[in-house]
Amino acid sequence: MLHIKVPNKYVPERNYIIQTIMKEFLGVDSEIIIEERKDVLIKENDDFDGRALRVADGLFQTPKNQWLTPNSLPKQPLQIWDTKQEYPDVSLVSSKIPIIYGQKGSSNVLTNDYLVETPDGFCLGIDIFGSAFFMLTRYEEYVKPDRDEHDRFPATASLAYQEGFLDRPIINEYIEILWYCMKRLWPSLERKVRDFRIIVSHDVDVPFAQAFSGLPQLIRNCGGDILNRKSLPMALRRLKSWQAVKRGNYKKDLNYTFDQIMDISEQHNLKSAFYFKTAHTNKLYDDLYSIDHPYVRQLIRDINKRGHEIGFHPSYETYQNPEQTKVEFQKLLQVCEEEGFHQAQWGGRQHYLRWQVPITWRTWAEAGLNYDSTLSYADHAGFRCGICYEFPVFDLENRQILSLCERPLVVMEGSVLGEQYMNLSGYDALSYIIILKERCQRFNGDFTLLWHNSSFTEPERWEMYREVVKE
Repeated sequence: MLHIKVPNKYVPERNYIIQTIMKEFLGVDSEIIIEERKDVLIKENDDFDGRALRVADGLFQTPKNQWLTPNSLPKQPLQIWDTKQEYPDVSLVSSKIPIIYGQKGSSNVLTNDYLVETPDGFCLGIDIFGSAFFMLTRYEEYVKPDRDEHDRFPATASLAYQEGFLDRPIINEYIEILWYCMKRLWPSLERKVRDFRIIVSHDVDVPFAQAFSGLPQLIRNCGGDILNRKSLPMALRRLKSWQAVKRGNYKKDLNYTFDQIMDISEQHNLKSAFYFKTAHTNKLYDDLYSIDHPYVRQLIRDINKRGHEIGFHPSYETYQNPEQTKVEFQKLLQVCEEEGFHQAQWGGRQHYLRWQVPITWRTWAEAGLNYDSTLSYADHAGFRCGICYEFPVFDLENRQILSLCERPLVVMEGSVLGEQYMNLSGYDALSYIIILKERCQRFNGDFTLLWHNSSFTEPERWEMYREVVKE
């Protein structure tokens, strides 16, 4: 067991992040000892004569009156540690590491490096624990006022985007540096074995394009295909689909891609998660389908019968509304119970990725959900939390761990392909997604992908999707 001595400040916050890194991520048992000190000291079995790892302490040295204020944010531009590839055993995306919090050397070693070997161990100048806490809890989103038209914290306001590391899981890299030091000092240590996972999910915003629409809507949509999208073939496909659906064959609907999605998942030994809405609170942004409609009920039965997951997709106005969230989730549970099945865990994602720290996490925990998978930026794909591992979440206001895990979302297809966002297409879009996927694989992490069922109207989208999800 490792003994970790930490300063006697921000004890709940320290306990959370140390246990998350040591136990959840690395699988290493540790005991935290609170005492008067300025850095973090790690030793094995409280062996005071043995070698030790000293880790810089930055964020948690913040004065109480500056906590959760702009004065506590990392100073920009960030310092860069150029390892010059001196540590080949450490898995890094790049040898140049941005330092979120930290200092070169330590309190008793002056150097121009962030990692120094001394006669009694190592001095690591990266504030691993404070930096991880900053990224995982979305600390900066509590402090910064920036919001877009949907009241979302935009990628462009984030430290990761501004400092150029949104496309790398920086906390995974920090953990690899920490593990390198620990393994050098205590070779008998073993870490948790992890396997790379592809996790695919599908927000069911619009399950049917034609089933619930009349002739006027068909005319408007076909006109848009011809005039705006310059696609007569698409207009003809839409007309043919509408006619088939109105004759009772709802599986001919353009948005009914569920069977093919499940086919692809099963070909690659994956389980798709389909997140359903049970209410609408905003007529502009919530599609008006009912989860009680026979078509939707049959779809839920089909998904469950094939062994895939049913999940929760709360409506537009719920991200700050605990009562409405509970009502909508209970409706989902009711429907699934009436259809004769129950799942071991329940998770999902906020509509439009609307999310506020820490109230949305708290709302989900109180409603009884097990995991959330909202945290990616709408305007840019990447590692919003700096990590590609699922992790327990922490309430910054109440200073406590919640009974909820975050499964950070790495890619939403709309972020990459959307004209209002990254606006990539073809080879560029696929290449960018594959880069993010390979970086998750580097750390045996989770590549979490959101691809809406309604985003397969173009045949090339199917080709891209197949390429992305294959092992």
